Amino acid sequence: MPVFKDEFLPGQSDMKILNGIAETIRLDLSLKQNPYLNSGSITGKVKDASGYGISGAVTVILDENLNTIARATSGNDGIYTITHIKPGSGYRAYSMAPGFRLSHAAMFDLAPNQLLEIDLTLLPDISENSSIIAGNVQNAHSLPVSPASVELYRIEETGTRLISLTFTNDIGQFVLRDLTNGSYFLKVNAAGYFSSFYPAEINKQKSIVHINAELKEDLKASKGTVIGIITHDDDEPVPDADVILYRTGLDKALIPVAYTRTNHEGIYMFVNVPEGEYMVNSNRTVIVE
Repeated sequence: MPVFKDEFLPGQSDMKILNGIAETIRLDLSLKQNPYLNSGSITGKVKDASGYGISGAVTVILDENLNTIARATSGNDGIYTITHIKPGSGYRAYSMAPGFRLSHAAMFDLAPNQLLEIDLTLLPDISENSSIIAGNVQNAHSLPVSPASVELYRIEETGTRLISLTFTNDIGQFVLRDLTNGSYFLKVNAAGYFSSFYPAEINKQKSIVHINAELKEDLKASKGTVIGIITHDDDEPVPDADVILYRTGLDKALIPVAYTRTNHEGIYMFVNVPEGEYMVNSNRTVIVE
């Protein structure tokens, strides 16, 4: 079935008055080429896992350089339509709606005057109402402490329970995610510093609790170095592997105190490590297609 499009953009001439019989006026008009003459369109349905349409979902189109070039909002039936897309390749469509996670990318190429149908499926965002605790770890001179371990404990009727562990980044920042309402406390550890404790309360959903932690330097702690190499079964070095340094506590519990990564030779090193008994744990993540 043929599709009819305007070859030119709508134009309008100047206005002139025709005064009498046999008078002639000239009305010229220069039309501009329609830049969307060969453009394509996409349409489709944004739906949940059961196939029902999702109203109010926003669908965006990115080009091959990940620039946003178009967007649309789905109707009550979940249907969306985006027109005037320049023919090309490497496009990707994403969709998102309140209560749902961002969809996977739908990759597509678009030919001149093509109408393409792309359906997008959204999965529930089970963490939408969760809260986070974010913060900074610094020393007495307001300098970031990195790496420092941050242990999160939930306070319950029967006692406390460790529920999460993270580490500060290069500028001393940390984030603890997917938390529910309740009472918590944080234990912050770093080599060469005394451990510190900080309470945190989450009273409502989607809260952001900020913690500024300041660690006091342990001046009596001897400052040693822990160094080693991480290898696999064939005795080959493992580059870019995560390495966690644990200190043995009084009750023989292992306390994470520092984090680093191996270099291209599989070598890691921790500096300014106080006296004590230590062990390391290591692994490396890979992407499995």
